[in-house]
Amino acid sequence: MPAFTEPLIKGFRKSIGLLWLLIKIIVPVSCLVALLDFYGIVDQIAIFFTPAMSLFGLPGEAAISLLLGFLVNIYAAMGAVTAISLTAQQMTILAVIIGICHELPVETMICRYTGLRIPVSIALRLTTAVVAGVLLNLIYTLVQGG
Repeated sequence: MPAFTEPLIKGFRKSIGLLWLLIKIIVPVSCLVALLDFYGIVDQIAIFFTPAMSLFGLPGEAAISLLLGFLVNIYAAMGAVTAISLTAQQMTILAVIIGICHELPVETMICRYTGLRIPVSIALRLTTAVVAGVLLNLIYTLVQGG
């Protein structure tokens, strides 16, 4: 067997493992959000969160993805995004916010080991995510002329 085939096989196996992990997260979350949408629950969530989401230029439904990204992980947020319709601008803003402030419970505990206090860690990440989302929405609005 040539020397390059062993790393290829090992890499392929790892890729299949990662793919399976993503499928186990994204498919159920996507189905759950679609089910919530079918029963009108997403609409009620959207109405409640619309004022806050409008700061970012996002529909109220995007709050589900944000909450999943903040509390669970990025992949759960991706699963929720598949059930709602967003423009490229909205997806970019959502991705930036989640990228800054993902997995708060886990990441906060990691930051704690560096000496950063838990409330400070949460406040820094949430504030940075909100400011980035608002600024990005403002930039998009100004560039597009209103």
